[in-house]
Amino acid sequence: MRYRFLNSTWTRPVLLVLATLPLMTASYAHIAGSRPQKSKAGEPRPALAFETYLVDTGPVKETTRTVGARFRFKNLSKHTVTVKKLVPSCGCLNPQLEKKVYLPNEVGEFQLKMETAGESPGQKEYFVDFNYEDTQERSTRLTLKLELPTRRLVVKPKALVVYQFTPGRTTHPVTVSDYRAGTDFKIISVESTTKYAKAELGSLEIKNGIRQQKLNVIVEDTIPPGKHNGLIVIKTNDTDFPELFVPIIIQGPDRKTAQRNKTVSPIAN
Repeated sequence: MRYRFLNSTWTRPVLLVLATLPLMTASYAHIAGSRPQKSKAGEPRPALAFETYLVDTGPVKETTRTVGARFRFKNLSKHTVTVKKLVPSCGCLNPQLEKKVYLPNEVGEFQLKMETAGESPGQKEYFVDFNYEDTQERSTRLTLKLELPTRRLVVKPKALVVYQFTPGRTTHPVTVSDYRAGTDFKIISVESTTKYAKAELGSLEIKNGIRQQKLNVIVEDTIPPGKHNGLIVIKTNDTDFPELFVPIIIQGPDRKTAQRNKTVSPIAN
């Protein structure tokens, strides 16, 4: 049957078409594929470009009080940039930014300053989330790496955050430990920069050759609504560390709660 089909007179044109069909198909695909394709519009690039996204200071000397890092950036877009907030991974970083609005092609920078005495020894990695808005909400993470020595002064806690929503004084301990051998380290005075708290010297303990000076931070009886920032300033006789700082944040009640506490009068016995 196969041989009779091939020898029939009307099969020659059919065979010719079948033979050229692959070539025709390939040619069509080539022509169709060479046509320009419509690409989807990508998302706009972030407006801010930073000179560096990581600062690595390496080992820090034992006598170094403050470690700093500077991050410079530029607005490369045609839009105005508004910085919303800087969120540090540690309250000890204390990021400082001069302004919040940056025009196209404008350059800015912010700094980190960390008090080393508030940190334990070893390898450290901190970061700040730089939150801003151009055509949309954006966030860039900037990192600080360093290595702190083992024999040093350590302040704990690194920062005090006090939530005081109801009347009543509260006391919060702070400890300054001197791990250095053979020093005559002494705290001369301690004070608070916020009027809503005061600081007092406590007891001195020596354990395993480590001098531990206790401090008491006393938050006042009634705190106004809102957040109140300050510093506990510790002055010492040490030439390398003449001053130590502990940030303090006192969160008072909201206005409705404060008004309710104010209007409630004590019940007479």
